[in-house]
Amino acid sequence: MDESPPKQAIEEVVTRAQAGEQAAFGCLYEMYYDQIYRYVSFKCGSAVEAEDLTGEVFLKMLESIDKFEFRGFPFTSWLYRIAHNVVVDNFRRKGRRPTVPLDDAMRVTGTGEGEMEARAQISWSMDEVVSAMDGLTDLQREVITLRFAAGLSVAETAKAVGRKENAVKALQHAGIKKLRRMLVPPEPAPVSAAKQKI
Repeated sequence: MDESPPKQAIEEVVTRAQAGEQAAFGCLYEMYYDQIYRYVSFKCGSAVEAEDLTGEVFLKMLESIDKFEFRGFPFTSWLYRIAHNVVVDNFRRKGRRPTVPLDDAMRVTGTGEGEMEARAQISWSMDEVVSAMDGLTDLQREVITLRFAAGLSVAETAKAVGRKENAVKALQHAGIKKLRRMLVPPEPAPVSAAKQKI
């Protein structure tokens, strides 16, 4: 998980950004770019598209930061809500569901053959996970993405999706259980001794 700056430091930087201080915008960008990029990348599957959409998230943050208020929710919840909306808007514009293109996932430069094979395996595995996630509810998919792709804690995820922590834990558990059923082939049924003799 990412080491988050203290709440007071974030509030100070946000307040300076709301006052129009460019250095504060840069600081917020530096603090949250990697987290938001991972989240968006996991949602859309394309590194180039994720970079563009992450840039759009920070542009929207810049345009509307003056409307942000600390009301018991962390700044990251607001930022992830913007990221979620940007991704959803992007898929609406394109008219498609998020997928991980296997060609993009496998494009690796400067690596040895063994490492390329390992990365290809990971890419195929990620493709299977992303496809399997289509079988989850929207909320389960969002919780799992925030928890594992974006690296948020249960508390941060709860605030980002507007649910209680216990509900997030239940959604995560149910989602992982469903993914496991879809991704892990069932064990073959043991053949009884009587059937083996026939």
